[in-house]
Amino acid sequence: MSLSSEPLRPRLALRFGITGHRPPRLSPDHHGAARAACAEIFAEAKEALRAIHRQHAELFAEAEPLVRLVSALASGADTVAAQAALGEGIALSTCLPFPASVYSRDFSSSDWTIAENLARKADGSLAITDYAPGDEAAYEAVGRLVLAQSDILIAIWDGAPARGRGGTTDVVAEAIGRHIPVIHINPDGSHEPILLWSGLHDEIPDRPSVDGVSRVPLKQALPSLINALCAPPEGSAEASLREFLNGQRGKWRAGLAWPLLLLASSARTWSKTQFRAPDAEEAGRYFAPLVEPFARLGHFGERLTGSLVARFAQADAAASAAALQFRSSFVTNYSLAALAVLLALSGILWPAAKAWLITAELLVIALIIANTRRGVKSNFHQLWIDRRHLAERLRLLGLSAMLGRLALRDVEDGTTEPGWVTWYARACARELELPPCDFDAAYLGKVRASALKLIDDQIAYHAANAHVMEHTHHRLHRAGDLLFMGTIVFCLIYLVAKFMAPEPVVIAGASLTAIVTIATAFFPALAAALYGIRMQGDFAANGERSRVIAARLKKLRASLALDELSYTRMVDRLRRLNEIMLSEIHQWQQQYETRPLTLPG
Repeated sequence: MSLSSEPLRPRLALRFGITGHRPPRLSPDHHGAARAACAEIFAEAKEALRAIHRQHAELFAEAEPLVRLVSALASGADTVAAQAALGEGIALSTCLPFPASVYSRDFSSSDWTIAENLARKADGSLAITDYAPGDEAAYEAVGRLVLAQSDILIAIWDGAPARGRGGTTDVVAEAIGRHIPVIHINPDGSHEPILLWSGLHDEIPDRPSVDGVSRVPLKQALPSLINALCAPPEGSAEASLREFLNGQRGKWRAGLAWPLLLLASSARTWSKTQFRAPDAEEAGRYFAPLVEPFARLGHFGERLTGSLVARFAQADAAASAAALQFRSSFVTNYSLAALAVLLALSGILWPAAKAWLITAELLVIALIIANTRRGVKSNFHQLWIDRRHLAERLRLLGLSAMLGRLALRDVEDGTTEPGWVTWYARACARELELPPCDFDAAYLGKVRASALKLIDDQIAYHAANAHVMEHTHHRLHRAGDLLFMGTIVFCLIYLVAKFMAPEPVVIAGASLTAIVTIATAFFPALAAALYGIRMQGDFAANGERSRVIAARLKKLRASLALDELSYTRMVDRLRRLNEIMLSEIHQWQQQYETRPLTLPG
């Protein structure tokens, strides 16, 4: 695979889920009206996407915008919506609560023939195999899977309470609680479709409910809803998105000061010291083995091992390069600041060279200013934060998508203005089809193997990072203490010489007074520079955070390795993995967002 040939621009897409009543609660007499309402929604969605694509064509792939429906194909609402989707040229994906041979028992012969025909026309179909025939928990699980696949949920629903576990009312309530927009179609056609969505509130509620969520007629809201979900962010966020899509391969990848600091503090050996950040091809070689076992799963496998790997690799490589540049920049600044102090003081020893020393000092100060301006202009600080966040989101998407968990509304709950990283991660998720397979023990075993491989890699990374950060923090702290102790020693030497020696003390042609003046000024300045590096790098907090994350991952790994293979348990474990890794990213973001590159002061 050539990563450079894979597109960074995502295909514009929108995903609908369907829930609703089965016969007899949804009368066959109402199928036509419900089907027509769904068809109208799909047609309007296609037009709204085309308008977004025309307006922002340079940010999306050239392919025609894609509208997809995800359906469990139950008799009634699910099949009615699926028929409307195919009639409007909408892509169809199906997810079944049981293997087809078991699920067919829930249908009449004629209804199963309809469902089978729709399944054959779908571009991806999966089945959950955890449950015994008729187990209501299976319908609950597949309902949640539909929600995890959906930007918008269509509910063909009479508005009455649920009559069983995992029923339409429960699915609608959970969708609203997750900030998923719900389009309510009344089966009897007594009113026009209505949009229920927390995003309609002035202040988005923390946990919206069916009774409390805002409602508006769908006709006046659908285009603006789709625009809120799919249109790229504006302002500085759009500029950052464009910058990522343009790529940064090979730019500013080398750095000296940060690797030399780790080498000087003995946190890294020479053989492990890297002065150049990995490129996208190297980052891709790391990620590809996690998803390679799923490469043959049709279009899903192709996207998982193609565009998703390429986009992760680009984000990861850019993050590593920006991190190296940012860290090297602030280490360089503080080191040069200490050198400037030394040059200024050296004029005491060599007054004849004062002009040259002042010139050198001015040059060093100019280098500090130029280095700072370069770092700020290149925006290494924000590039690092954003690219690292994106890389982690895409890496976790690769795993969760194996279980059909796209979670398009799980992050930044309810916001209608996500940052560009969240927007892009969602855009990548929308492209993915469902894995076309049964979620049986063999398949879940492959998912678990990939999850364990990722967890092992993260445990090893955090253990090594904790050692490097804590060791460097300790060495810098100790060096600062020694410099202050040296300052005290020189002060004492001067005082002893002042009271004990009758004549001025001269060492190697320089007076003791001059030597002590230089030492007692430069040593604290150098200690302050080391302190500034410690504070900017926040080594202690980094090391502690990595140790905590490694401990959490070890607990998760032990549980995952011992689990009986089941879809629901695997979903819970991967959800916990997402929580651990994304919470670490959010903590890391908060830590570094307050530490931009500035002039040392």
